[in-house]
Amino acid sequence: MPHPLYRHIEANNNANPSVFTPFTLAGQRLGRVHPDVATALKDCPPVATDADGLRLEDGEDADTDSRTRALKSILGFLIGKKQVARERFELFSVAPGFDAPHVALADRALMPALGFPAVGVHCNAYVKRKGEVYLWTARRAARSTTDPGKLDHLVAGGQPHGLSLRENLEKEAEEEAGIPARLMDAAKSAGVVRYNRAQAGGIRRDTLYVFDLRLPEDFRPENRDGAVSGFERMPLPEIRVLLEKNDVFKFNVPLVLIDFLIRRGVIAADEPGYAGLVYGLRKGAYQAF
Repeated sequence: MPHPLYRHIEANNNANPSVFTPFTLAGQRLGRVHPDVATALKDCPPVATDADGLRLEDGEDADTDSRTRALKSILGFLIGKKQVARERFELFSVAPGFDAPHVALADRALMPALGFPAVGVHCNAYVKRKGEVYLWTARRAARSTTDPGKLDHLVAGGQPHGLSLRENLEKEAEEEAGIPARLMDAAKSAGVVRYNRAQAGGIRRDTLYVFDLRLPEDFRPENRDGAVSGFERMPLPEIRVLLEKNDVFKFNVPLVLIDFLIRRGVIAADEPGYAGLVYGLRKGAYQAF
């Protein structure tokens, strides 16, 4: 039988591949487009339709810059059609994977609209007190575009083009929690989680690079960018109870928390459904789409 926490994996891997239209650019099927967006794009000049789905019209002299400009025009078109809410003014790499060369740059808002694979960083920031682990959480501001008012990791964010994972982690840590670089140097790579989540007008095909950071017990976070309304430090058993009984966390945070609870032994190997839980955290691979 599935583990009680498996519902979070199901919620983040709810996309049906047959529903989404392939989107090709630079000769690669990199996107997967929601039916509503696909219908709108049939009237968008940079986009052509063929037997394989949708593709970006580019000639033999096309390059990264020209594709980037074309994607920007598609973004403006979709905003005009109310398929995308607004421009985010943050460029992400369009590529088969994080370690592959990018073929274009796209505004962050366009990534789920065209179903391009995207990358993020999440950090489990914790303290140890009298042998017990306490995880710092942040409450998202009411003005947040995604899941306003819900709980989040102390440090998390999408991966913009031009920064390494470490550079982005340090940037997010300073902006969101006031964690100085000297403390972030102790953050350790702890793996990845993946998911394919259908959402209104798009799909999130994300890989989250996970880090663990032990903070000094007397550290107190301080938000610098207005994205957080408050902070709370919780023992891991309480985190587990919240995950089992409520939906108080931002949609993708439970995946990273489940992974952390497994690695800290709060979720035991002999629990029914344990193996399926571990597998499910990585099953949302690009190849599934």
